[in-house]
Amino acid sequence: MSTVLQQPFAEQFREPDTPYLSPARIGDCFGFKVQELAERAHVHRNTPTARPHAPQLQKYLQDMVRALAVATEMTGDENRAAFLLRNEPLRAFGYKTADALIQDGRADAVIAYLESLAGGAAG
Repeated sequence: MSTVLQQPFAEQFREPDTPYLSPARIGDCFGFKVQELAERAHVHRNTPTARPHAPQLQKYLQDMVRALAVATEMTGDENRAAFLLRNEPLRAFGYKTADALIQDGRADAVIAYLESLAGGAAG
């Protein structure tokens, strides 16, 4: 009997033949242009194309994928989850969006909040 492993969620955002996330693929998912991704990650505007493996950029991309994974699990729809992360004001965080909070380095707080909502603790 053969067991087929399910593809990890983040794999769809992988830069082909590399161990890092693709700025273009994540940008497409969230509707960000390359320059917008650079601004959100607080890196130079050329970094996503010239140095997509840059640690600061990869950290932001990883945080967005982590939050997207939780939101997708909650909603059952990746497109809806991406929309909510970009646009839904979160009361518990002064009506900032998850995207704004992640830009501010608060990904862990966003993920904990989303998980608490999924579990019914903060709703």
